[in-house]
Amino acid sequence: MKMAAIYASDIAGWQDISSSHFVPLRCASPDETFRGSLVPLRLAEDVSLCRVSTGPVLVERTDRLAQRSDNDDVLLSLQLASSGTVRQHGRAAQISPGCATLYETNRPYVLDHLQAGQELLVLRVGRDRLGVRDRLISELCGRTLDGRIPGMAAFSGYLRGLAEDTGIDDFVRPDMARAGAELLTMVLRSFAGLERNGWDSDAALLAAMRSYIKDHLGNPALTVEMLAREHHVSVRKVHSIFSDIGQTPAAVVRGLRLSRAASMLTSRAPGQTVASIGAACGIPDPTTFNRAFLREFGCPPSKWKPHA
Repeated sequence: MKMAAIYASDIAGWQDISSSHFVPLRCASPDETFRGSLVPLRLAEDVSLCRVSTGPVLVERTDRLAQRSDNDDVLLSLQLASSGTVRQHGRAAQISPGCATLYETNRPYVLDHLQAGQELLVLRVGRDRLGVRDRLISELCGRTLDGRIPGMAAFSGYLRGLAEDTGIDDFVRPDMARAGAELLTMVLRSFAGLERNGWDSDAALLAAMRSYIKDHLGNPALTVEMLAREHHVSVRKVHSIFSDIGQTPAAVVRGLRLSRAASMLTSRAPGQTVASIGAACGIPDPTTFNRAFLREFGCPPSKWKPHA
């Protein structure tokens, strides 16, 4: 389950909070009534996502702080509201809603977020997760990443979906961490011009399609054709991608639907029927839902208990 929001009522408190969740930082604000909040979501030891809301703030990772720390993470800020500037390696990335930028923690940087109403998502990823060289990462830091980059829309949607999902089970967090890192790698390689024909790799495309499936499980019309259309590839390519992992798209959709149904049954609210849960998971026919659930878990959904 996602952690609760952490609040700061002054800039000193915000410096403590942001330093503990990212890296040691120095923060300042022109607003004497500064307020800030942070909602953290830990996906793995080296992957986390934080939703940040603040008033005007200037955040600095000084050269001294960078030298005194052995932290080697890479951060990506996705702007949701207001605007700001991120400076690193002599470059300044202007980020407005929908835009993002990359910066590395082993070098100094400045986050100039002096406009009011700051809302952003900050993804922290261990450097070893990214399939690009250190030199390329440094070259991509301090540059504006926007919707013109192939795969950026899918990546942004994935981060937004994670931030809004309040029911993430522990056993799926490693998969989500892996998918987030793969999507970021795909965006970075696309931006660097390493891939000019759509998806950077089959792994990135698979991660994007699995993310899309999870976001649309409630749609009973979710089909292979829809996956192909939304990701700008052929139906044959979709089948090939899933065949490489020994599954069919239909089997993946069915398995994810039934897993979500089991999770919903475990925490079923009073008055919530089995049929309504099946419909919410994209299986509106009660008979079909009962038969599929029984085949998957060995018991009908009406008698489901965790680890039954």
